[in-house]
Amino acid sequence: MGLKVNGMDDWLADLRSLPERAPKVFRRIVERAGVQIKKDWRARWRAISTDHGHIPHLIRGVSYDITEHGSDFSLEVGVDPKNRQAFLSKIITYGTLTSAPHDAGQAALDAELPKFERAVGKAAADLLEGGKP
Repeated sequence: MGLKVNGMDDWLADLRSLPERAPKVFRRIVERAGVQIKKDWRARWRAISTDHGHIPHLIRGVSYDITEHGSDFSLEVGVDPKNRQAFLSKIITYGTLTSAPHDAGQAALDAELPKFERAVGKAAADLLEGGKP
C-alpha cells in the first residue's frame, strides 16, 4: 500500500523559485503601467491644449518613477515639481471659477487599472504554472 504523486516535484520546484522569478516579472508590469499612464495623461492634456500650445512644458513634464524595496514596488506618476509650468497642473486638474477641471491623471489611472489587474493576474497564474509570463 502506498501513495504515488506525479508532477509534484516540478510544482514544488516552481514554488521555490518564485522569490527569484516574480519580482522581475512584476516590475515589468508596473513599469509598463507607468509608461501607459504617462502617455495617456499627456494625450489628455494635449487634447485640451490650444492650437498655440500654452502648456507644452507641462505636458512634457509628466513622468513616472518606480521605487523598489525587495519585492514591493511603488509607482508615482505626475508632474515634476521642478518643471517650469508645474504650478499650472493644479489649475488644470481642479479648474477655476471660469475653467472646467481636467483631471487627466485620474482618468489615465482609471483607464489603465483594468489592464494592470489583468496583466498581474495573468503573470501570477503563469508563474504558478511554471510557464514564462
